[in-house]
Amino acid sequence: MKTKMLGLGLIIFGLVMTVNSTVNAASSPKIGYFDLTAVLNQSHVGKQAKEDFDREKDKMKADMDAKASAFKTAREEFDKKKAVMDENTKNKKSKEIMEMQQEGEKMIMESNAKLNKLSSELMAPIVDKIVEIARKIGKEDKYDFILELGKGGLVYANESADLTKRVLAELDKNPPILKK
Repeated sequence: MKTKMLGLGLIIFGLVMTVNSTVNAASSPKIGYFDLTAVLNQSHVGKQAKEDFDREKDKMKADMDAKASAFKTAREEFDKKKAVMDENTKNKKSKEIMEMQQEGEKMIMESNAKLNKLSSELMAPIVDKIVEIARKIGKEDKYDFILELGKGGLVYANESADLTKRVLAELDKNPPILKK
Protein backbone atom coordinates (compact mmCIF):
# COMPACT_ATOMS: atom_id res chain seq x y z
CA MET A 1 0.00 0.00 0.00
CA LYS A 2 2.84 2.38 0.88
CA THR A 3 4.55 1.64 -2.44
CA LYS A 4 1.31 2.29 -4.35
CA MET A 5 0.89 5.61 -2.55
CA LEU A 6 4.53 6.47 -3.13
CA GLY A 7 4.18 5.56 -6.82
CA LEU A 8 0.98 7.60 -7.13
CA GLY A 9 2.67 10.49 -5.36
CA LEU A 10 5.63 10.32 -7.75
CA ILE A 11 3.30 10.27 -10.78
CA ILE A 12 1.37 13.28 -9.49
CA PHE A 13 4.65 15.07 -8.70
CA GLY A 14 5.91 14.32 -12.23
CA LEU A 15 2.72 15.64 -13.80
CA VAL A 16 2.86 18.80 -11.72
CA MET A 17 6.49 19.36 -12.68
CA THR A 18 5.75 18.77 -16.38
CA VAL A 19 2.80 21.16 -16.35
CA ASN A 20 4.79 23.71 -14.34
CA SER A 21 7.78 23.60 -16.69
CA THR A 22 5.47 23.87 -19.72
CA VAL A 23 3.78 26.91 -18.21
CA ASN A 24 7.15 28.47 -17.32
CA ALA A 25 8.51 27.81 -20.82
CA ALA A 26 5.44 29.37 -22.38
CA SER A 27 5.71 32.46 -20.22
CA SER A 28 9.45 32.95 -20.77
CA PRO A 29 10.17 35.25 -23.69
CA LYS A 30 12.22 33.89 -26.56
CA ILE A 31 15.19 36.21 -27.00
CA GLY A 32 17.94 36.20 -29.59
CA TYR A 33 20.74 38.56 -30.49
CA PHE A 34 23.26 39.24 -33.24
CA ASP A 35 26.46 41.23 -33.63
CA LEU A 36 26.00 43.91 -36.31
CA THR A 37 29.72 44.69 -36.48
CA ALA A 38 30.59 41.03 -37.04
CA VAL A 39 28.00 40.73 -39.80
CA LEU A 40 29.28 43.88 -41.50
CA ASN A 41 32.93 42.79 -41.22
CA GLN A 42 32.38 39.20 -42.33
CA SER A 43 29.70 39.49 -45.04
CA HIS A 44 30.67 39.71 -48.70
CA VAL A 45 28.70 42.92 -49.20
CA GLY A 46 30.15 44.44 -46.01
CA LYS A 47 33.69 43.63 -47.10
CA GLN A 48 33.02 45.15 -50.53
CA ALA A 49 31.62 48.32 -48.98
CA LYS A 50 34.69 48.60 -46.74
CA GLU A 51 36.99 48.16 -49.76
CA ASP A 52 35.10 50.88 -51.66
CA PHE A 53 35.31 53.18 -48.64
CA ASP A 54 39.04 52.51 -48.11
CA ARG A 55 39.79 53.12 -51.79
CA GLU A 56 38.09 56.53 -51.67
CA LYS A 57 39.76 57.35 -48.35
CA ASP A 58 43.18 56.49 -49.79
CA LYS A 59 42.57 58.82 -52.77
CA MET A 60 41.65 61.67 -50.46
CA LYS A 61 44.64 60.95 -48.23
CA ALA A 62 46.98 61.08 -51.22
CA ASP A 63 45.56 64.49 -52.20
CA MET A 64 45.92 65.78 -48.65
CA ASP A 65 49.46 64.42 -48.35
CA ALA A 66 50.45 66.25 -51.56
CA LYS A 67 48.98 69.51 -50.21
CA ALA A 68 50.68 69.00 -46.84
CA SER A 69 54.01 68.39 -48.54
CA ALA A 70 53.65 71.55 -50.65
CA PHE A 71 52.75 73.53 -47.54
CA LYS A 72 55.72 72.14 -45.60
CA THR A 73 58.12 72.97 -48.44
CA ALA A 74 56.75 76.52 -48.77
CA ARG A 75 56.93 77.02 -45.01
CA GLU A 76 60.53 75.77 -44.80
CA GLU A 77 61.58 77.93 -47.74
CA PHE A 78 59.95 80.97 -46.15
CA ASP A 79 61.64 80.29 -42.80
CA LYS A 80 65.06 80.06 -44.51
CA LYS A 81 64.68 83.24 -46.56
CA LYS A 82 62.60 85.52 -44.34
CA ALA A 83 65.68 87.07 -42.70
CA VAL A 84 66.79 88.55 -46.04
CA MET A 85 63.31 89.53 -47.32
CA ASP A 86 62.06 93.05 -47.22
CA GLU A 87 59.00 93.69 -45.07
CA ASN A 88 56.56 93.84 -48.01
CA THR A 89 57.74 90.49 -49.47
CA LYS A 90 57.80 88.90 -46.01
CA ASN A 91 54.17 89.95 -45.37
CA LYS A 92 53.09 88.71 -48.82
CA LYS A 93 54.76 85.31 -48.37
CA SER A 94 53.44 85.00 -44.82
CA LYS A 95 49.92 85.66 -46.10
CA GLU A 96 50.35 83.03 -48.86
CA ILE A 97 51.47 80.44 -46.32
CA MET A 98 48.55 81.27 -44.04
CA GLU A 99 46.15 80.85 -46.98
CA MET A 100 47.76 77.49 -47.83
CA GLN A 101 47.27 76.39 -44.23
CA GLN A 102 43.63 77.49 -44.23
CA GLU A 103 43.06 75.73 -47.55
CA GLY A 104 44.56 72.56 -46.11
CA GLU A 105 42.36 72.75 -43.02
CA LYS A 106 39.30 73.32 -45.22
CA MET A 107 40.28 70.33 -47.36
CA ILE A 108 40.53 68.13 -44.26
CA MET A 109 37.07 69.19 -43.07
CA GLU A 110 35.54 68.64 -46.52
CA SER A 111 37.24 65.24 -46.85
CA ASN A 112 35.93 64.14 -43.45
CA ALA A 113 32.41 65.25 -44.40
CA LYS A 114 32.66 63.36 -47.72
CA LEU A 115 33.92 60.23 -45.98
CA ASN A 116 31.11 60.37 -43.42
CA LYS A 117 28.56 60.75 -46.20
CA LEU A 118 30.13 57.91 -48.21
CA SER A 119 30.14 55.65 -45.16
CA SER A 120 26.44 56.32 -44.61
CA GLU A 121 25.63 55.75 -48.28
CA LEU A 122 27.53 52.46 -48.34
CA MET A 123 26.40 51.08 -44.98
CA ALA A 124 22.77 52.25 -44.71
CA PRO A 125 21.35 49.76 -47.25
CA ILE A 126 23.37 46.93 -45.72
CA VAL A 127 22.22 47.75 -42.18
CA ASP A 128 18.63 48.06 -43.43
CA LYS A 129 18.91 44.61 -45.01
CA ILE A 130 20.39 43.15 -41.82
CA VAL A 131 17.49 44.56 -39.77
CA GLU A 132 15.04 43.14 -42.33
CA ILE A 133 16.68 39.71 -41.99
CA ALA A 134 16.59 39.87 -38.18
CA ARG A 135 12.89 40.79 -38.27
CA LYS A 136 12.18 37.92 -40.67
CA ILE A 137 13.98 35.47 -38.37
CA GLY A 138 12.06 36.90 -35.42
CA LYS A 139 8.70 36.39 -37.10
CA GLU A 140 9.49 32.96 -38.58
CA ASP A 141 10.96 31.52 -35.41
CA LYS A 142 8.56 33.36 -33.07
CA TYR A 143 11.14 35.36 -31.13
CA ASP A 144 9.78 37.89 -28.67
CA PHE A 145 12.94 39.98 -28.89
CA ILE A 146 16.05 40.11 -31.03
CA LEU A 147 18.73 42.48 -29.77
CA GLU A 148 21.77 43.90 -31.51
CA LEU A 149 24.81 43.07 -29.43
CA GLY A 150 26.72 46.37 -29.69
CA LYS A 151 23.90 48.89 -29.76
CA GLY A 152 21.54 47.12 -27.38
CA GLY A 153 23.86 47.28 -24.40
CA LEU A 154 23.81 43.50 -24.03
CA VAL A 155 26.22 42.55 -21.27
CA TYR A 156 25.73 38.78 -21.25
CA ALA A 157 23.85 36.28 -23.36
CA ASN A 158 23.94 32.53 -23.78
CA GLU A 159 25.67 31.63 -27.04
CA SER A 160 22.73 29.43 -28.02
CA ALA A 161 20.72 32.64 -28.55
CA ASP A 162 23.37 34.12 -30.90
CA LEU A 163 21.91 34.63 -34.37
CA THR A 164 24.96 36.36 -35.87
CA LYS A 165 25.98 33.47 -38.13
CA ARG A 166 22.42 32.99 -39.33
CA VAL A 167 21.99 36.70 -40.13
CA LEU A 168 25.38 36.67 -41.89
CA ALA A 169 24.44 33.64 -44.00
CA GLU A 170 21.10 35.21 -44.98
CA LEU A 171 22.80 38.49 -45.91
CA ASP A 172 25.38 36.71 -48.08
CA LYS A 173 22.60 34.73 -49.80
CA ASN A 174 20.51 37.82 -50.48
CA PRO A 175 22.63 41.03 -50.30
CA PRO A 176 21.18 44.49 -50.91
CA ILE A 177 21.85 46.13 -54.24
CA LEU A 178 24.31 48.96 -53.67
CA LYS A 179 24.60 52.12 -55.75
CA LYS A 180 27.97 52.66 -57.37
